[in-house]
Amino acid sequence: MTLYRVELKQAAAAALASVSGVKNVFIDRSLPMTPGMLPAINLVCPRDNAVSAGRGQPQFTRVAHLYVHARLCHTSPANAEAEVEAFAEQIELAIMLDAALQAMITQVTELDTEVEVNSKTAEHTGEVSMHFGLEYIETYPPPGTPLAEITGTMTANGDAGFAGMQVATSQD
Repeated sequence: MTLYRVELKQAAAAALASVSGVKNVFIDRSLPMTPGMLPAINLVCPRDNAVSAGRGQPQFTRVAHLYVHARLCHTSPANAEAEVEAFAEQIELAIMLDAALQAMITQVTELDTEVEVNSKTAEHTGEVSMHFGLEYIETYPPPGTPLAEITGTMTANGDAGFAGMQVATSQD
């Protein structure tokens, strides 16, 4: 069984593969990205939280927290700033408008975006970090064999109008 948040992360990666100019879309990459790998997107979904829907069969309203980290390099800070803003917009649209991903969730509960330009090295790096809250419903199946049929006998003890039903009073 694959965790649903992993399936959501994979669907998001598929949606982001269509972002213009992206060389790489990584899932759970922990190694550094070299300038030759950029522009690149890294997806992680390190946590989710669940709220019970009540007593009875276990059912939860869950929110998977998808983090998208994207990075690109440019020759000037101004160009890096403009490119990273356009990159952020493309990422947001790819996630929010992907029909397959949106069909897997009930709503996007939150969207936080942070953009940064770093000029500490020869390359001017633009970075965008986005956090999407992806809500879905999870129901755990009851243990055992699923109920397929109920058979039984009902008697009305001589009351033919019992519960609006007609009950045979004799065995045929």
